[in-house]
Amino acid sequence: MVSWRIGSEHNYKVSTGKMGKYFKIYLPASYWELYKETYCDSDNYSFWESIFKTCKLFHMLAQDLADHLSFTYLIDEEHNMIKYLCAVRNLPKDAQKIF
Repeated sequence: MVSWRIGSEHNYKVSTGKMGKYFKIYLPASYWELYKETYCDSDNYSFWESIFKTCKLFHMLAQDLADHLSFTYLIDEEHNMIKYLCAVRNLPKDAQKIF
């Protein structure tokens, strides 16, 4: 989504580099800061925080891209996905199934 958003803003005439090497150059500073927060250490809490920050960044990027390309962003789908992630996050350690 990062590459698509950058591409759409530059008429698909720039490269984001291998594995996002140039994201920092093309993303607004606030997006870059949030992107950096999607990486975490091995701590379980940090892992889940990075997942939800990734969701937030995806939302921002996808909404920008949808607006730019006149697409409809399906916010209900996002809300359902977030609810699912919250359910998984709150499962007891010995859970055998999700629902």
